Amino acid sequence: MQRKIIAVMLVILFLAPFIQTANADNSGLCFTATNDLLLDTGSMTTFVGGIAYVPAKVFSTYGVYLNYDSKSTALLYNSTKQVFFELASGNSTDGSGNILSVSATLKNGQVYVPVAWVCQYFSLYYSYISGDGYGDIIRIKNGGEVLTDSQFLNAASSLMRTRYNEYYGTTAPATPTPTPSKPVTSDNETEVASASLSFIGLPSEKLLDSLDNYSAKVCFFVTASEVATSPDVIRRICGSGHSIGIYCASSPEQECIQAADLIFEAAQIRPTLIFSSVSISENAEAYAGSNGYAYFDPAIEILSTAKRSLDITSKLDDIVGYTSIIINVTENTDSIVPYVLQYASSHHVTLMPLRETMV
Repeated sequence: MQRKIIAVMLVILFLAPFIQTANADNSGLCFTATNDLLLDTGSMTTFVGGIAYVPAKVFSTYGVYLNYDSKSTALLYNSTKQVFFELASGNSTDGSGNILSVSATLKNGQVYVPVAWVCQYFSLYYSYISGDGYGDIIRIKNGGEVLTDSQFLNAASSLMRTRYNEYYGTTAPATPTPTPSKPVTSDNETEVASASLSFIGLPSEKLLDSLDNYSAKVCFFVTASEVATSPDVIRRICGSGHSIGIYCASSPEQECIQAADLIFEAAQIRPTLIFSSVSISENAEAYAGSNGYAYFDPAIEILSTAKRSLDITSKLDDIVGYTSIIINVTENTDSIVPYVLQYASSHHVTLMPLRETMV
């Protein structure tokens, strides 16, 4: 009898990390997030027997892919591991035919898998974030996230309210009270707010990852010396669909020629945009006009002393129509930008890539 009790306790202890109940708030919703990105309502978490299941497709962010063609077997795999899910029987095997104690389920035509088991199998991890009335969050991570869970919940709260309304087709609950928006109207229609983001200086890997997570396209203004020391970063910037511009600090005539040649050598593109320090702006603008460049004169410049996301998001609140914002890359940029991107998304500010035709 004692052996049976011990065996049952061991099974419970083994399954405990994989069980998560959805009772943190009364909304009935549980969103799914990957690193610093809140996914749409088509990727929400569901619960089967108290265990959190997420659409298998969400793991593609981390190089774990789903192969499912509406037949009875779904394959989840990366470069080193495979899991075959037999949807009808609930059985599963790995790439060598070994039986695995996990099952997938089919819901609304999508394959759902247990998030805890998949994260452990593919060396990822996740957290369960309790919400405040608009849903909870299952947040899947690989170490590339910038925000803590509490910071992420705060940044995502406005978007969660929007998604809540979209899901239920109603207004959000009276408590907590959503902050009313202030649309700018023209002829009884709301004018769309849009902005182009640009940066002075080379980005970090985390900054580029954050931009990728939100599919945001920006422009980086870099010096010749930055290009010379970091050609790999230049290639990733261009490969991710961002624009490259030249930043001039002292002598446009020398700096532009050198930077343009180095950028072409690194990424096989020719920059068309120039930005400069205020002290040489007239000279740089004249040089740009005489040599086939477009000189960028942003509407808003965020100084290098900015340390809070509020320094940028407050500018987004005031947008009417289109504006352009340039941000100095500093040690605080990695932590600030995810807030800004989430804020722009939740407040319906469209982020547009900067092009020479817009300056």
